[in-house]
Amino acid sequence: MGISGCPCILCTQSSREASWDQRDRTIAASTRDHGWHVMGVHADDDTPAGWAYSIGLWHTLRSPEICVFGLAVDTMMPLINAAGDAVVNGPPLMPDQRRNDIFDHVPAVIRPVHESWCTDFFGAGLDFYQVSPLPVAQLFWPDREGCFPWEDGAADYCRDNQPLLWIPKPDTPGPWGAS
Repeated sequence: MGISGCPCILCTQSSREASWDQRDRTIAASTRDHGWHVMGVHADDDTPAGWAYSIGLWHTLRSPEICVFGLAVDTMMPLINAAGDAVVNGPPLMPDQRRNDIFDHVPAVIRPVHESWCTDFFGAGLDFYQVSPLPVAQLFWPDREGCFPWEDGAADYCRDNQPLLWIPKPDTPGPWGAS
């Protein structure tokens, strides 16, 4: 999945922690204390929806980091923690895996994030790990009828708010590809 060892600042620069900026100290403390940190990003004029992602799952569990898009940030951040807990307590994240242990009685699908998206969405993670690309898996939620954004009949809100990050950025139409 990309990096084999752990190039993060905790593993390579811990003796220089006093010189880290506040964001990196916060991420490092969360990773040390809880296994990972959750970063929430609100939508702005350049993105159709907000997102949340983990930083530290690779360091702690050698699991890809996890991201989710298109819900309220205050909803997505606990979902990232639930996904991390599911990895701790269950099988690892695998491409195209359907999981029922993340959302409350709603299936989720895991897809790998193509490396062309890393700098657009995971800057704090890139700074923490000091490498690009990161191993990241996208967690997808279905619409009210159970359809995922790539499936025929998926509701517009489901399709519009979840970019298909397994597709290389240059091949992605619409507002996410223009980011």
